[in-house]
Amino acid sequence: MTTWLNDPTFVAGILTGAAATVILLITISAYFLLSRDNYGLDHWKLNVQAPLTETMWMNLGYWEFSSKFIEACDAYVRLVLRTADIIGNQGSDQPIAILDIGIGCGDQTRTIIGCIDTLTVPPKFLSYVGITINQAQLRVASQKYQTPRALTKRTTLDSFHLVCADASKPHNWPEEVKSAVGKFKEYEKPTRKWLLASDCLYHFSPSRKPIWQYAARNLGMNFMGSDLCLSKTATWRETMLARLIGVLMGCPWKAFLMEEEYWEQLVACGYERDSIIIKDVSEHVFPGLVAFLERQDKVLAESGISLGGGFRLARRVFGWFATSKAVRAVTVVAKVVKND
Repeated sequence: MTTWLNDPTFVAGILTGAAATVILLITISAYFLLSRDNYGLDHWKLNVQAPLTETMWMNLGYWEFSSKFIEACDAYVRLVLRTADIIGNQGSDQPIAILDIGIGCGDQTRTIIGCIDTLTVPPKFLSYVGITINQAQLRVASQKYQTPRALTKRTTLDSFHLVCADASKPHNWPEEVKSAVGKFKEYEKPTRKWLLASDCLYHFSPSRKPIWQYAARNLGMNFMGSDLCLSKTATWRETMLARLIGVLMGCPWKAFLMEEEYWEQLVACGYERDSIIIKDVSEHVFPGLVAFLERQDKVLAESGISLGGGFRLARRVFGWFATSKAVRAVTVVAKVVKND
């Protein structure tokens, strides 16, 4: 019996097909190599040094005084600190402790500690605990601050922790986090204890309430942060569209609250009504961010890099926030109810 391996016609066909495939691959490779512009910008890849960048900021930015992303992100954190009188009050030497949630890759950590360190009368910095939900971001932040005491020159930093946990669910925190955060309970007046949340609370599921309640009632911490609110002038259609956009951004359905709802939730969680400050800063946030994303897309394209569909979509979303004014960027400060 003759098998297919003994059939010269079949074997010849196999060899011919393999040869044709090799020739096709060589032809395609040659085409791309010969058509390649040897004097373009591809060689930028040879000049990149690792890490690619010293900073990994990620907030919406405050663009009133700068058109640069890094400077705008830094300015947004400083604005929150100034609104809470952490900086700007040069005469205060009261001890301070900060629980910073949503720290990302830790760039705001340097800004916060650096701002306090440069005060005319730097206070005793009892504790800083930074929380991120992402392990990769924690690794980046931890590599930056392997010697955290180097962050301060004049301020005493007694306790410094960067940890990974879901800040929206404080009662489910692992023991490592509970231990680090538990130190805040030991600090009595006149220590200023603050919960800080920069552009992250609208992602918290099921809501902002658990972390606010935990901070106010368990730790006695005031609150400061930047957030997004639903405008009181938003139409029903704009409200539904904003909520749908929120869901696509990974937020709960009712992540965007109207200012009155936001206010009432803070009060219900243990914050003093008369102490709450909610300031609309949208005009210095959305337009600047949209303009930057447009510029960055063009700059990257010149080197053959794509900004990515996600950031392009974000540009459209924040552009709609800016023009419709349905969603507002705000800074928030609230102080715990006094139990005198």
